[in-house]
Amino acid sequence: MRILFWLLILPFLTLVGAFAASNPEVLTLKLWPFPFQRQVPVYAAVLSAFLLGIVVAALWVWTVGLGDRLARRRVARHERALERETVRLTRELAEKSRTPHSTTDAGQSRREAKGEDKTRARRLVAAGDS
Repeated sequence: MRILFWLLILPFLTLVGAFAASNPEVLTLKLWPFPFQRQVPVYAAVLSAFLLGIVVAALWVWTVGLGDRLARRRVARHERALERETVRLTRELAEKSRTPHSTTDAGQSRREAKGEDKTRARRLVAAGDS
């Protein structure tokens, strides 16, 4: 990538240098409506206008891409939060799977589902009466 950069920038800098060397004449710039006048070489006026155009274009591209960059940042932040939540839930699940389940709890929930609690209660009451 660096080689490509230098292969493109060196000929450009050579052309800029040749342009500056061949246009040393003085140019008078007037900034209307202000009473200012400035004498600059032709190459300085042309190259500064070119540089100003590059800066304005770069700022334009940066502001146009700002919405996308903010959206990507927001998505990345949400993704990190989801990853933290996944890790937390995975740890929680691992801790719960390590703790032994009591057989009475599982058996009791099955009995409640089948309605066996009522018959067991009746037997206990009947046994207490005798």
